[in-house]
Order: sequence, then structure tokens, then C-alpha cells
Amino acid sequence: MALTKNRLPVGDWLTGAIKPNQVNVGTTPTPLPTTALNHRRSIIVYNNGSNTVYLGDANVTVGNGLPMPPGGSYSFKLDVGVVLYGVVASGTEDVRILEGS
Repeated sequence: MALTKNRLPVGDWLTGAIKPNQVNVGTTPTPLPTTALNHRRSIIVYNNGSNTVYLGDANVTVGNGLPMPPGGSYSFKLDVGVVLYGVVASGTEDVRILEGS
């Protein structure tokens, strides 16, 4: 995008890297991902498992978390300092993550 009248363009696009990840989420809150991408600006989480994954902070439970059903996904604008957690009612579930910076 070209400069217009000495103004820099402002946008909400990614300018760095994209990083895929896979995390097995269990019955205790699990960080998604375990290590965040440097300068992260956004994250997409996808439930690749067969049971609901509940999203929230480090104290997330199946009773207070945001439910993400099997095949469901959410996208968030999250800084690298914000940690998203997941938890399941029993067993483990496969969660796929795509971060962008």
C-alpha cells in the first residue's frame, strides 16, 4: 500500500509469521499453545477431537469455560502476553492452533 499525503497506512493484517501447533488438552487447564509465537497478534483454535473443549483462563473448568464443540473453532486477537487455556471433562482431546504475528 502506498503512502498517501505522508500518512502511513493503518490496518489489521499480519506482517510477521504464521505458526501452526497441536496440543493435547486434558482434564487440567492446558495452555494453548504451550509457548506463544513472538509478537503474536492473533490466534485460531480448532477442536480436532471428538468431545467439547472448554476455553478460558488458567482457572477454566467445564463449568465456566467457553465451549468449543468437536469441529468447532474460535479466533481471537491476542497479544503474546495473554495465555488461552483449554480443558476437557475426561480424557484428552486434540486441539490445533494457528498463530499469526
